[in-house]
Amino acid sequence: MGGVYTLGASEGTTVSNNVIHHIHSYQYGGWGLYTDEGSYGIVMENNLVYACKDAGFHQHYGKENLIRNNIFARNILSEIKFSRTEEHLSYSFTNNIVYLDSGELIDGDNILKANVHYDYNCYWDTRVATPRFRTLSFAEWKKTGRDKHSLVADPLFIDPVRFDFRIRNLSALRKIKFKPVDYSQAGVYGSEQWKEKAAMPAALERQFERLLQGEVNALE
Repeated sequence: MGGVYTLGASEGTTVSNNVIHHIHSYQYGGWGLYTDEGSYGIVMENNLVYACKDAGFHQHYGKENLIRNNIFARNILSEIKFSRTEEHLSYSFTNNIVYLDSGELIDGDNILKANVHYDYNCYWDTRVATPRFRTLSFAEWKKTGRDKHSLVADPLFIDPVRFDFRIRNLSALRKIKFKPVDYSQAGVYGSEQWKEKAAMPAALERQFERLLQGEVNALE
């Protein structure tokens, strides 16, 4: 379903400082951060999410979740997915970097009718000059009241093909008030033997990369 899956009212919960990648599913699922049915009052920040089958972030339905200061990059089918429109504020999406080279920026037509807050984000689609927000251009999307202070800019990652997402475009970071995170500090702590138990075997990683490439090729 997701690298991090949440469900129901969870006021005070934080999901932060994680590196989430290579999340797959046979059919339904394969998201990085997934706020599922009724997720409420959750803060997800300072996470790096990449190479997931479906989307880096997906909200099925919920209330007043805060998604901020994350990097969503090179996920396969979309970077963001939204499912259900509700009257209350579903979530706030701020100070994030969204970088795509396949699929859609946002999946789900309901996003155009949703009560969601977007601002101070940086978007970049390697395939086009300006990304599309479902059927809308960036300028049309901003006219809906979202992303007033956001921008389209290449974050200039060191080597996104090899999943090195260190950022060189410091000007863009300042404009969206993004606070850089040392993602090398994420992961299991303890003895080398303990950390090795949590590592993905190299053979499994290569197998996943082949599967991942097949998903990309299917979209082209």
